Amino acid sequence: MKNVRRYFEDGYYFFITVATQGRKPHLTRQPVIQALRNAVRTTMVSHPFDIQAWVVLPDHMHLLIGVADQKVDLRIRKIKALTTRALPEFSYKNSQPNFSKRRRRQGSLWHNRFYDRIIRNEQELYMYTLYCCFNPVKHGYVHNALEWPYSTLNSYIKQGRYPESWRHITDAWVDDNFADYDMW
Repeated sequence: MKNVRRYFEDGYYFFITVATQGRKPHLTRQPVIQALRNAVRTTMVSHPFDIQAWVVLPDHMHLLIGVADQKVDLRIRKIKALTTRALPEFSYKNSQPNFSKRRRRQGSLWHNRFYDRIIRNEQELYMYTLYCCFNPVKHGYVHNALEWPYSTLNSYIKQGRYPESWRHITDAWVDDNFADYDMW
């Protein structure tokens, strides 16, 4: 991405938000979610990273990843490109984006930028992990975060990566737990 300054440190976690173009609700459609999962797996092989938290909502996704180098933007570009290539309906050839997007061979699935934030300490790592898990509740898609199928919450609780108490992430539960942290 041109003219965007990014702060990097090796071996840190990054919180990343990626949105669809025009915030259109495409991401939770089955072919899209499958292409996205495949793109993440492929990218993890060529440019390794650790997924601390991941949630996919209809119009955006949040990733909390650990990296050993400074190529966060390369990973996101690759995930977006591989997802779009697997879905011909979003190809620059099949969509009618503006001239600039067509010239750059950009499809119509993703917004062309993303947001990232370096995680500076354990408290932020905890809070952003919890934020990813809570996001479907925040947006009103489910009452309990455990009900949302497009999140690392269920599998990471089973693996012991998240605390058992996170089985009950609701508005009230988050209010009680966020009250202990003074970071927002």
